[in-house]
Amino acid sequence: MKTGTHILTNTLLFSVLAAAVAVSVIFTISIGSTEIPISDVYGIIKDHIFGGDAELEAGIWAKPQFQIIWNIRMPRVLFGALCGAGLAICGAAMQALVLNPIADPYVLGVSSGASAGAAWALLMPLPFFEGQYQTTIAAFVGALFSAFVVYFMAKRAGGGKLQPVTLLLSGTAVNAVMSAITSYLIFRAKSPESIAAVYNWQMGSLAAAQWKTLLLPTVGVTLGIVIFTAMGNRFNMIMMGDDDAAAMGLHVRPFRAVMFGFCSIVVASLVSVTGIIGFVGLVIPHIVRLIARTSNNRVIMPLSALLGSIYLMWADALARSAFGAAELPLGIITAFVGAPFFMFLMIKNGYGGSRK
Repeated sequence: MKTGTHILTNTLLFSVLAAAVAVSVIFTISIGSTEIPISDVYGIIKDHIFGGDAELEAGIWAKPQFQIIWNIRMPRVLFGALCGAGLAICGAAMQALVLNPIADPYVLGVSSGASAGAAWALLMPLPFFEGQYQTTIAAFVGALFSAFVVYFMAKRAGGGKLQPVTLLLSGTAVNAVMSAITSYLIFRAKSPESIAAVYNWQMGSLAAAQWKTLLLPTVGVTLGIVIFTAMGNRFNMIMMGDDDAAAMGLHVRPFRAVMFGFCSIVVASLVSVTGIIGFVGLVIPHIVRLIARTSNNRVIMPLSALLGSIYLMWADALARSAFGAAELPLGIITAFVGAPFFMFLMIKNGYGGSRK
């Protein structure tokens, strides 16, 4: 009876969050330096998708409004949804993989590694691949390298076991090194335009989102959601500890390595476009566990993706509307929300350790 109630509650919660994602898309498109009525946003999108722009050609909708809604704000809002979902689900996965409630791609240095790789590709282009693919591949290499170094350092410092404090310190150290590498690349760069672009990009923003930049993140995030949700029971096993998980038949080290690799792919596909957006993967999974009242990762993963989408869409709407025509970097907003939450979790869990 209790299990049936949980299933019904989680299904209802999933449906509410999914509906909230759809509603948030329409509402956040209407928000910006140029306010557009929600009815116009809905009408123009419906006419473009289902009506073949018949009403637009008939003059019912203004073409400048169509350009703002469909070609500027729509890809940005959809990218925000993807970015929020990807970072949130990676945060939930990392918290399970390293048995640490304060783990997320930003805290563990994965985002800064991806940032350093992408900055390298932007400021010192590599002789292979082009455009977004080059930046994404460089970001993936940086993210994977950072994840490996953090894991290796934490394991060695913890005497062969992943200790919350050593993991946090390793992530802090790697964050510092990767930030230094990015700063050095900026120092060596010769183009003022490139330097300004990387500076802005380091603060995190969805301003670079376009229809042509959506493909790689869509594939990466979709794969992440499907794989992490399908592997939910294995994440549940690993949360019991390496020894117990191995006793239940899970090959712990290969599983952890592969899942870290998938996290790096998802983060790289996002960070290569948005820059560093911190703490989304830290805050969202904890809120989901609170409202869903469960730690079952088959439930936490998809719900985190939905709530992360909602969170980042509205954070970006605030970023582009709070100061009129001037846009506040999205990373500043997420840091204002996430940093106090991070400190709260550290105090609550004794610097990430077990409760006493």
